[in-house]
Amino acid sequence: GAMSDDRMLARIAALLRQAENTDNPHEAEAFMAAAQRLATTTSIDLAVARAHSATRTAAQEPVQRTVTIGEAGTRGLRTFVQLFVLIARANDVKCDIASNSTFVYAYGFTEDIDATHALYASVVVQMVKSSDAYISTGAHRPTPTITARLNFQLAFGARVGQRLVDAREEARQAATAESADQPGTALALRNKDLELVSFYKKT
Repeated sequence: GAMSDDRMLARIAALLRQAENTDNPHEAEAFMAAAQRLATTTSIDLAVARAHSATRTAAQEPVQRTVTIGEAGTRGLRTFVQLFVLIARANDVKCDIASNSTFVYAYGFTEDIDATHALYASVVVQMVKSSDAYISTGAHRPTPTITARLNFQLAFGARVGQRLVDAREEARQAATAESADQPGTALALRNKDLELVSFYKKT
């Protein structure tokens, strides 16, 4: 049956700890992708369950959540925002960004915002760690350090974001292939998209 949001988050956290504990960036990204596939699979199960339930609780409606990205004036804040937005995209979460990049309004189903937040909180730490390691080699010179750091973090975010989108597509294809006998899955996902769009427009 469908995994609960709490169980999903516990398993995602375990995968992300493995990503944080390896010095091999390819291995780290493989763990991130595994976490994303788990998030997507759980999200699809929950969408199908929602589609089949006659009555829905408030917990099954889309929500809006404010996510703090950093203090005003923090260097490189937009690279953190870009990372959050790319992870959100892989998890069916829509975002509005504060003009000074200090926070993001996230719109989506609870489990999707939870997964986005968990992935972001881990990946952003890895992004900064990788960025520090790169700068400390001095390989960026003569480019000024702040410029080099921003460029590195933007590239890191773009690469990981793409990896997560690919993982999401794999999980979606697997879920719709498995349920070829029940076209309900594709329909549930379409309805979910429509519901989120209408919630976002209303809010």
